[in-house]
Amino acid sequence: MNSENVSGTGPRRVLVIGLDAFEFSLLMQGMDEGSLPHLARLRDTAAWGPMTQPSGFGNGAVWPSIATGVSPAKHSRYYYRQVEPGSYEAHRFEAEEFQSRPVWERLSAAGHRVAVYDVPAVPLSTEIDGIMAVSWMSHDSVYRDGLRTWPASYATELTGRFGADPAPRCDRPGGRTDAEQREFLQTLRDRIDQRVRCTEDQWADPEVELLITVFGEPHCAGHQTWHIHDLAHPQHDPRTRETLGDPILEMNERLDHAVGHLLEQVDDDTTAIVVGGTGMGPNYTGNGLLDDVLRRLEGATPTTRHALTRRAKQAAKRWLPQSLRQRGGNLKRKVEEGASATDRARRRAFAVPHNDIAGAIRLNVVGREAHGLLRPEQVDAYVDELRTRLLELRNADTGGPVVDQVVRLADEEEGQWLDHMPDMWVIWNREAPIDRVTSPAVGTVEYQNRGSRTGDHSPESFFFARGPGIRPQEVTGVSIYDIAPTLAALFDIGIEDTDGRVIAAVVPTWSSRPTLSNP
Repeated sequence: MNSENVSGTGPRRVLVIGLDAFEFSLLMQGMDEGSLPHLARLRDTAAWGPMTQPSGFGNGAVWPSIATGVSPAKHSRYYYRQVEPGSYEAHRFEAEEFQSRPVWERLSAAGHRVAVYDVPAVPLSTEIDGIMAVSWMSHDSVYRDGLRTWPASYATELTGRFGADPAPRCDRPGGRTDAEQREFLQTLRDRIDQRVRCTEDQWADPEVELLITVFGEPHCAGHQTWHIHDLAHPQHDPRTRETLGDPILEMNERLDHAVGHLLEQVDDDTTAIVVGGTGMGPNYTGNGLLDDVLRRLEGATPTTRHALTRRAKQAAKRWLPQSLRQRGGNLKRKVEEGASATDRARRRAFAVPHNDIAGAIRLNVVGREAHGLLRPEQVDAYVDELRTRLLELRNADTGGPVVDQVVRLADEEEGQWLDHMPDMWVIWNREAPIDRVTSPAVGTVEYQNRGSRTGDHSPESFFFARGPGIRPQEVTGVSIYDIAPTLAALFDIGIEDTDGRVIAAVVPTWSSRPTLSNP
């Protein structure tokens, strides 16, 4: 263990409430306009502010970094499907591949009792002093078989007392009717109530020193109902809005009430922290056309196998009913990935799976990939040329730029798992849908993205912290990497192997010690 105990007097208990994909701009608007009164009162009594996060990475990398205090290049996870060195085929990221220790494991090892519920994309910690539940009521399941708990027997108690997940699959390929949306939203309301009851129950145990619980409802509602909230969204239907109201704002208000209720349970000796990991906005992305753009820039043509597989998938999507398309999902993915792998091996650069927050590019580098085409000494010049060509892309429907930024990960991240990450992010301009792009180098490439996820993540994270010695203030310069070392410092534990720093506004007694983040 690379932690060291530090003498001092920490708080008696710490409660951490996570809000997964709660949009920061809507948070600020709601607090200012009075629709989020409990969070507004928290702001008046807390150190708070936005948190920076590494460029391009999505929700499935951000929460593990919040939990561990390190870059994705060190904890090894950037998405639920990843392409590794030596293989051109994307595989499901399995829990045992996770490489870093979450902060609660460090605290448990130091003698503190913990309870952790549904931190997104983080695997189960075993042999901790306390309780942990993974994939109980979250947007994505870490494990193929869903809920896992420590101890294992706790799963029966958890679901028996507080209920199973009423919405185990938030995504609905093909979308939902108004009636289905109404039913879906009710399940999200039920989930909020279930988590509140569970959190109250755990907090009533005075032996629990650190309790972390994360609400996944902003994530689910954001993906599935953003078009109802957003009047400018291409899929917005005023009749649905009239029927259902604004699901996003309603969910935010319910969560505000839930947070307020839970904060009422803590006393003056408790440090309460509210954390939001990534935000949500319209799902305007160019991911669906990125690989065709890269192929044209290289003058490559798809393999026959890849082209046939793609045409078959498009035909099935057009002609087969949704019930049939959903069958044989694992077999279909295996066939598609096999065809994609053959195609990728013949090219210098290719798109790899990632969520819609950014396009992901991997380079076919000699010595790292099985059939490398780019020698290491060629990579810098190739990246510069590729960045130039991508920044030339224009939205064929608006005339505006399509790409805001092209990021080379090696310029911003470091860690032993960097080669397992994409080499480049394409940060899209998300002011309008990206259905057709054009440039002198590629001509016009089309791909209309009108799936069931009408909302997707924005790079907006935030925190609030209230408790002993914390002065109300807005704090700047805080990173998602700072949460883990700050939690450790609240228990007088220092973490050396972290990319973050202790937030001085939250742990004032740490001001004379190393790893300090100043307001």
